[in-house]
Amino acid sequence: MLSQVPRSRMYVAAAVAAVVLVSVAVVLIVRNPSGPANAGSDSTVAAAPSSTATPSEKESESSESEESEESEPGKPSGDNRSVGLKAEATSAPGVTARLARIDSVQATASLPGEIGGPALAITVKVKNQTGKKLDLALGVVNAYYGPERTPAVSVASDGEVPFPASVADGESAKGVYVFQIPEEARPVRVELDLGNGADVVVFKGRPQR
Repeated sequence: MLSQVPRSRMYVAAAVAAVVLVSVAVVLIVRNPSGPANAGSDSTVAAAPSSTATPSEKESESSESEESEESEPGKPSGDNRSVGLKAEATSAPGVTARLARIDSVQATASLPGEIGGPALAITVKVKNQTGKKLDLALGVVNAYYGPERTPAVSVASDGEVPFPASVADGESAKGVYVFQIPEEARPVRVELDLGNGADVVVFKGRPQR
């Protein structure tokens, strides 16, 4: 019996020591927030991408969609510089343009792709006040009609007179462009692009026939 007493005391001492060691380990883990567990948590949050598009991404997607619509072949450009049919528009510093006349005519088609019948002969006048000669060789006039903005077919063989190659400073130049447009078509839209970085100007309204 006497030999068993020291052995039981040893068991008790060992159990107490184990409890103390576990307690110390717990205290150390609690006091060290930068330990392996917390480090693993931080890396998971940083690596998780957001599935929601940021405002900049949404704006980029929206602008790309708008650009694709405006650049669609056969469609007129936007209305940023739209004026009435009788108004004067500025396409570049010192360069103004207006529709001097819009005449109803009966066009006669003689070239492939042209369509004869009711048409509009549109006289476009460009004034140069830039201080130097203005190049008009790249000038383009397009027309559209109706609520759907249907592209009007040019009848170049019947009365069309393109812009001259250039116009001197302080002078004006005219061009006459004929487009097949049904008599009942309303409204009408005329676009002028002089090229060389000038803005495209838009004239729109209901012409008097």
